[in-house]
Amino acid sequence: MLNVRSAEKEKRLKEPFLLDLQIKVIDKNGEKSVEGNQRVYEVMRDYIRHNDSMTGLPFGVRSTDTPVYHLVDFIKAIEKCRIVDISPTDQLSIDIQINCQNSKAMEDFLTAVISNGFQQELFEIRRWLHVQYDITSYDIIANCSSNGIEKAKQRLHFTDVTRTMTCAEHQNTPFTLYCPDHDTFLCTACRESRHGTCLGITQVVSERSYVEQKRRLNIKRRKGTYNVRIQNTLINRDNNDQFECVITSICMLPKSEVLLADNWNNKLKKLDSSYKVINHCDVPEYLYSVCYIGNDTAVASLGANIIQYVNVSGKINLRQSVTLDHECYDIACHGDTLYVDSGETIYKYDKYCKQKHVLYHYRKNLGMFYRATIAISENGERIYFTTVRCLTTIDANGKLISSQFRDFNTRDICIAGEGIVLVLDATNNVHQLDYTGQKHRTADSMPLTPFETYYMCFDRERCRLIVGSGDKIHVYKCEFLPS
Repeated sequence: MLNVRSAEKEKRLKEPFLLDLQIKVIDKNGEKSVEGNQRVYEVMRDYIRHNDSMTGLPFGVRSTDTPVYHLVDFIKAIEKCRIVDISPTDQLSIDIQINCQNSKAMEDFLTAVISNGFQQELFEIRRWLHVQYDITSYDIIANCSSNGIEKAKQRLHFTDVTRTMTCAEHQNTPFTLYCPDHDTFLCTACRESRHGTCLGITQVVSERSYVEQKRRLNIKRRKGTYNVRIQNTLINRDNNDQFECVITSICMLPKSEVLLADNWNNKLKKLDSSYKVINHCDVPEYLYSVCYIGNDTAVASLGANIIQYVNVSGKINLRQSVTLDHECYDIACHGDTLYVDSGETIYKYDKYCKQKHVLYHYRKNLGMFYRATIAISENGERIYFTTVRCLTTIDANGKLISSQFRDFNTRDICIAGEGIVLVLDATNNVHQLDYTGQKHRTADSMPLTPFETYYMCFDRERCRLIVGSGDKIHVYKCEFLPS
């Protein structure tokens, strides 16, 4: 058996690493240039297609003619790297697939992409576009897709090579940038905290697309208001809500179903995609927060310090529970990591509430009404949490990125997409922030009842904002627009 495992491990190491190099021509307005990208793609495609070999030329042996040829030759000259495919992506970028035969070749390729020689080739392409086609470009961006880097990391988890693919300061955070002043790879958090005055910082791995950076979320209209009280008028009257419904948390399930926590009635309520209550279950303690963790499972924080696991497929029912050694108010999940707020500390666990780790300690909680609410960025690099008027952003290792006081009381926070953070305030305004936590646009006001406490989540499949309070949820149709 050991021999078989060794053989499989050796085979995986010999397989090439597939990286995706994205090249984007940016026009003077900061948008992607369709014509510029198309011109570069056509010339590059024809040159690669009519070459007998894609394996590369020795350094110093260059193709004549256009700078596009020179860029292809630059890539081909990297030892043990081979161009295997090229394709346009909606005419907004050129995707070049590169096979790196081993981890050393992959590291050489990433280093070459941020080198002065490669940047000079990109500059020559900008000049060529202007002279040849009268296309004025503001910049040409070249970086590797984060998906390809992540897949390579998964294959290298048993080697020391992964250390070359992570931030020098934050060992568990993948790098996205290169600083020539310090000759080091770094993450976005380091750029803001340690490299603010450095010149020539280059993006190596695409943290988010240019389109996503330039998007904003617009609330188009109110789709409807839906009652979520349990009222069995025929049989099983004991299942009726005994008290008023008070929603303290709301999250999305697969297939656009919704799970919400009714604190006063100690119930978890499941809604279908039409927002009708189709199932519910009683819990033994009052509810604070609920989130979906995958595999038809949700977790809820109960009472003072209980994490309750819940099966949400079909008829929802309770599974096992875990008692923590601290209070638990808000919970959030990203991948295999569970984040728990105790009222003064953000803890990090695995999905099974093991491997406890203190992530960040803030100040003493000001009561349940002002408990922290947590949101995790799509790539897991940033954790946002709100307390009263303060929005704090930390990285995946608990290092403080920013802590900013707001001129409004926060109620809830959620992620609407990469680079878009939504904060709900006490006056029912939705504030849209960018991924750094900075104000992105003017708040959208929603026609809700004043002085009630609201919580929200975002349905990404149907681009809807769902806001719950009392015995109702309010659903808003949204759309993404250019910023």
